Amino acid sequence: MQLFVKKVLEDERILRFVITLQEAFTAVVPYILLTYVIFFAYFLLDYFGIEIRLLSTLSDVLERFLPVAIAASISYFFAVRLKVSQIMAVFLSLAVLLTVWTVEATNQFILPKGATPGVLIVPFISTYFLKKLYPYLSLRLKEEDGNFHIYRLVNYLLVFVGAFAVSLILYLPLSFYINSVESFIRNGSWIEKVPSVLLLAFRDFVIQFFWFFGIHGSHIAFSIFGAEPFLKEIFPGLKAIEFHRMFVNVGGDGLGLPMAIAFLFALRDKPFRTIVRVSFPFTFFNINTLLIYSVIVLNRFFLIPFIFLPLFNLFAAYAFLSIFPVHFTNFTVVWTTPPFLDAYLKTGGNLGVVAFQVLLVCFDSVVYYRFAKKFSEQVFLLSSKKVLEKNLEIGEEIQSQEGILAYKAQREIILAQSRLNELVRSLNAETLRIFYQPKVDVREGSCSKFEALLRFRQGNRWVGPVFLCMIEQAGLAPIVDVWVCKQVKKDIETLEREGLNLEISVNLHPDTIRNKDAIRRVVSILEGKNVVFEIVERSFLYGSIAEENVKSLKDAGFKISIDDFGTGYSSFEIITKFDIDEIKLDKSLIDIVDTPRGLAVCKHVTKMCHDIGCDVVAEGVETRKQFMIVKRIGVDYVQGFFFSRAVPFEEMKELCLRGFDTTIEIS
Repeated sequence: MQLFVKKVLEDERILRFVITLQEAFTAVVPYILLTYVIFFAYFLLDYFGIEIRLLSTLSDVLERFLPVAIAASISYFFAVRLKVSQIMAVFLSLAVLLTVWTVEATNQFILPKGATPGVLIVPFISTYFLKKLYPYLSLRLKEEDGNFHIYRLVNYLLVFVGAFAVSLILYLPLSFYINSVESFIRNGSWIEKVPSVLLLAFRDFVIQFFWFFGIHGSHIAFSIFGAEPFLKEIFPGLKAIEFHRMFVNVGGDGLGLPMAIAFLFALRDKPFRTIVRVSFPFTFFNINTLLIYSVIVLNRFFLIPFIFLPLFNLFAAYAFLSIFPVHFTNFTVVWTTPPFLDAYLKTGGNLGVVAFQVLLVCFDSVVYYRFAKKFSEQVFLLSSKKVLEKNLEIGEEIQSQEGILAYKAQREIILAQSRLNELVRSLNAETLRIFYQPKVDVREGSCSKFEALLRFRQGNRWVGPVFLCMIEQAGLAPIVDVWVCKQVKKDIETLEREGLNLEISVNLHPDTIRNKDAIRRVVSILEGKNVVFEIVERSFLYGSIAEENVKSLKDAGFKISIDDFGTGYSSFEIITKFDIDEIKLDKSLIDIVDTPRGLAVCKHVTKMCHDIGCDVVAEGVETRKQFMIVKRIGVDYVQGFFFSRAVPFEEMKELCLRGFDTTIEIS
């Protein structure tokens, strides 16, 4: 089942739906915490005989308004993703929901307790039609002066009404159908014929299944089955609902107490650990909504333990009590009775039953721990990937060959997660920029070729991308490469409108070369443009995948340049096996070109490249002497500070028109 969920989540549309829900549920966590802090205060005071009705009323009101908060949060984040007015989306979804609840309650307004299916479905439907109907129903007033917020409001007037009507027309029949199914199941005679343990198992599966999607499972189960079947005794003196509270969901739905114990030891991400610490005391009173919304909802890593561990507890406890009969007292186990204490009081102090509870908690904690460890290894890097994609406005996720979560998780990056977190949040369209360094034609001095180089704003200066090492180790380089390609495309189109057809070189990281999804994105962005892709030699260490992707670039009409030739991993097989268009002599070779050995290597590599039809670029040329030597040995293009540093896009045109003097001689 977990593999099935993973496969489903690889669908881009479903992935966006899931991310929106996770963002929305995370946003309401403070509201949930406040609700249960107030309830907890009331519970403790009431236990000591101090009754404050205000706390009870306030806790109930806050709990009843939780569906409103969730719906508002979902519609807000979905509106952000669809780029429509967030406030309009929130008001619209609440208007539709309030109408639906009033209709369902036969013209009476009743707030349901907990998230219902409508709370999840309505915000998506209403916000979607707010987006779809805008082009047709907007009044199209231009937002062109200081009153733009008024124009925007007026533009949405008819759109709001239209989306409200469409959402109701679509959801009300669905709501009627859901209620009919619930009524059919609840009133069916089959419930009386099902053994209590199987009915409990079915009920618990429903609870866990709906909770996994953020819907209040207990309330759904109550609306389907009602309370009567579970008030009957499953063992003499023990009602089915008490059995469920004592053994099946220790610490709340989904086994809140074992869940919290496992998370305390397994999760390394600081925000998660903080949430678990805050939630831990509540789990002793079977309150774990905070944990569910913060960690569990739509998290495929916990699908199996969350749904099936309670079922294991159910059958294990049923077998235990069947084999070892236990006398139960008249004590009533209410839902807030702490684990272990409930068994002690209900059995009149039977320590064997308490020990069995402890055994179940230990087993469940170990199982949860194994799943939590796997989740912890990837959660931080996945978060970094999403932040970087959002900051760089890359709308489509880039997947690796292993799936959407298979970005590299090297130990040193996990240990340095705080530094990486700070870094990826600082990378956005405002702090990154593309500069261009000319490749000067040695013979003619013309300047029609440029290399696109990434620059990072540090204070008031634009510096080289010092962050690339950490980004590379985190496996996030393909995201940066795609952003660079998108920026280069914009600049090329600007040049084309000005009548300039320049050749632009773009560097691709080895991780991008091995990533088919990333290469497809790169090709789709720059297809038809005069672009050369510069690839370092170590990219080919990835074998057939890299070779196939390089071939895909060639088939799409792009030129290929081997960058940093002569350093690290070098192989003549590359320039003979593949149709390479250009070789770039690394700066380390140019730095020693005035020595006999350096001169010999550069001279023979240049001749060999010309013999097989490759252009040769000398990069890192900084002195007059270096330029004259590489000119003498026949290098085609020169790149380096001797002629020009990398310049902003605005200065490219001037360099093209001016050109450079390459007729200088050695003095």
